Amino acid sequence: MSRFVAAHLLAFMLLFASIASFAASGRGDWWMFQHDPQHTGRSSFTGPENAVKKWVTKIGWCSRSSLAFGADGTMYIGSYDGHLYAINPNSAQKWAFATGGYVESTPALGADGTIYVGSDDMHLYAVNPNGTQKWVFATGNSVESSPALGADGTIYVGSEDHNLYAVNPNGTQKWAFATAGSIYSSPAIGADGTIYVGSNDKHLYAINPNGTVKWAFITGDKRVSRA
Repeated sequence: MSRFVAAHLLAFMLLFASIASFAASGRGDWWMFQHDPQHTGRSSFTGPENAVKKWVTKIGWCSRSSLAFGADGTMYIGSYDGHLYAINPNSAQKWAFATGGYVESTPALGADGTIYVGSDDMHLYAVNPNGTQKWVFATGNSVESSPALGADGTIYVGSEDHNLYAVNPNGTQKWAFATAGSIYSSPAIGADGTIYVGSNDKHLYAINPNGTVKWAFITGDKRVSRA
């Protein structure tokens, strides 16, 4: 076998393994805000050199949410009309899940395909891949922060009630870390499990996986980073 053929066969096998891995995990390559828990914004795939419009679809109202992709190509996005939408790769609507407020949060997909998203109705939702509700977690104010998922499945999300919440995969609260301002920022998770999040109290926080503060960095103004 020539080096050329061997190299291309290896590349194909790696690509196939990567795709198979995403399919087995129940979520696609871009499965939360900015791709991964570290929010690198780096996809595993190479996109086209020239962008060509394939289709346009309507989702009810304007959206500040970003897309997340399932392993089957389904796109998930929130809308100001209070819904989380699932859109098929051919642009047809798969389903729409209704919340009681704007959905500005970018959804995140769990390893089993569960979709997690916040709403301005003061709740974090877990939605099954078929569009039915799995559970709902109540906070004290709007949830515009985009959830981040830990390696153990813990969901981290901020709220305007000043708290960063750690929620277990079954919908129960693990802990809540209180700041002195609203948290619109979308938390990011370091390789060691440290959670980083900004607050409108003019601090950037590093939080240990057990919910205790690791350090707090003072900024010159409020820290806002939405979906």
